[in-house]
Amino acid sequence: MSYLSRVRRLIESLRGDGLSGALLRSPANIFYFTGYRGTGYFLVPVDGFPTLYVSPLNFELAEESVPGDIQVVKLEQGSDIRRVFELIPESLKTRIGFDAMEVEDYLKVSGQLVGSMIPVSQHIWKLRMVKDESEIEKIRKACQVSSRCMELASELLGEGLTEYEVKSEILREMLSLGGDGPAFDPIVASGPNSSKPHGAYKNRMIERGDVVVIDLGVIYEGYCSDITRTFYLGLGSNEVSRVHQAVLEAKRRAEELIRIGVKASEIYHAAHEVLASAGYADYFLHALGHGVGIEIHEPPRLFRDSEEILTEGMVITVEPGVYFPKRFGVRIEDTILIKRDGVERLTSAPYELAPG
Repeated sequence: MSYLSRVRRLIESLRGDGLSGALLRSPANIFYFTGYRGTGYFLVPVDGFPTLYVSPLNFELAEESVPGDIQVVKLEQGSDIRRVFELIPESLKTRIGFDAMEVEDYLKVSGQLVGSMIPVSQHIWKLRMVKDESEIEKIRKACQVSSRCMELASELLGEGLTEYEVKSEILREMLSLGGDGPAFDPIVASGPNSSKPHGAYKNRMIERGDVVVIDLGVIYEGYCSDITRTFYLGLGSNEVSRVHQAVLEAKRRAEELIRIGVKASEIYHAAHEVLASAGYADYFLHALGHGVGIEIHEPPRLFRDSEEILTEGMVITVEPGVYFPKRFGVRIEDTILIKRDGVERLTSAPYELAPG
């Protein structure tokens, strides 16, 4: 799907809600509709020409990035949203949508409104949740790179290394394989740090007997991936093995239910039931997963009470986890594409506890 096709679909949605247009500020949304990866303001009028307003620093990049049917306007250095509103036709200020607006910025422009500003994120997410073929191919490539990075991490993991040393090798591999960079700060959480779902902000030496959770993602041409594996550096632990097996089974059970038309909350409950039957329900601290795309966390959300319905073209993660405070944690995660005839697991790396 072309950028202009996406803009036209947004216009149809805005018109159906009685809006005169929308002013988008989220860099992710601007990229989705224009191909430009940078900051600015993107005006999408229901009637008229879509216009991208950027600073002089980004003007050349914007002109090179966007299709010809989108106007690019160079703002004066230091211009803010007030200047953009001065340039917007009065007819658009009657009922204009926005995707992100800080209170300070709203107060700056409220005096220029002749009507109201309406949040339109729901219109945009309805489009962005379902990926087209070009988006899927970029996510697939990002997943291939992240899978290789996880394999490398497993190969080099061992006692005597610090968490930051492992992280640095992961980052180096991402770039060498053609990734744009990390989708988020990679997590290398060892020993008691692994009981914290997002790790700890303190570098730790990895020791024999540690559980190590590694969570990483790659950006490729603007699109993200996400994968987590858990390793154990001991000679054997029945407890760690039992927890790992329960988490893996919860993930497997959830993935069996993923198909078009299923409510996201049903997937969550399937995994939760497995962990509850193993006695670990109280230690499952987060949602089962989330959408992946231009941003690492997108709808749909696989929460307990999520009402979102899965459909073809969605890319989601499934990542059950169990965390025992101050002891250890186990999480396993893959990025998954929902297809008409089933699912495709886009990330791949062994699930074995033993590294290497």
